[in-house]
Amino acid sequence: MKTMLILLCTVLMATSALATIDNDPDSMGFYFDLAAESPCLDGVAPYATVDLYLILTNPSTDAVYGFEAGLTFVGNAMLLSSTINSINCINVGTIDNMIVGFGDPTMTTPATLLVTFEVLYIDTTMGPVDFYLHGSEPSSIDPIYPTILLVDGELQMIATSTPYGPSAQINGGCTVVATDHVSFDEIKSLYR
Repeated sequence: MKTMLILLCTVLMATSALATIDNDPDSMGFYFDLAAESPCLDGVAPYATVDLYLILTNPSTDAVYGFEAGLTFVGNAMLLSSTINSINCINVGTIDNMIVGFGDPTMTTPATLLVTFEVLYIDTTMGPVDFYLHGSEPSSIDPIYPTILLVDGELQMIATSTPYGPSAQINGGCTVVATDHVSFDEIKSLYR
């Protein structure tokens, strides 16, 4: 029985590395698709441009009035542009250190697009580029975590989709690890 439980836990951890939308409420991450299912992109050729999306997943609020988030990347790439998904907004930060207020609230969905980044991949050896999500600097709450602005000026700290590693990756063999939360009761139910 112990062996089966260890094997099951190993399988669950291995399958959690597959990219799926983060099931946790109020999470934010970088993805290469608008459904928030692909944090990894392999086979990118040198000097190719790639769209990287900052997405709020499973928000517990109906609307967002702004956000704070920072982007750091390791590897050979350049940020060419960023487009905030709001017509009436202002970013008092920079392209990779965003402190954004919306003139009109952005209505949320299970995968709410906040920003589209255009990334130029410049690694001629096709090495990995890791994208890390964190809070802005300065931050209204905590520079480790992104923040969203709610109605009446209330700020809410948001978890990152991958708290212990890169949020997204180009040409890295998909070492981005998503988290799956499984209760002990769910594991026990597999043996009934």
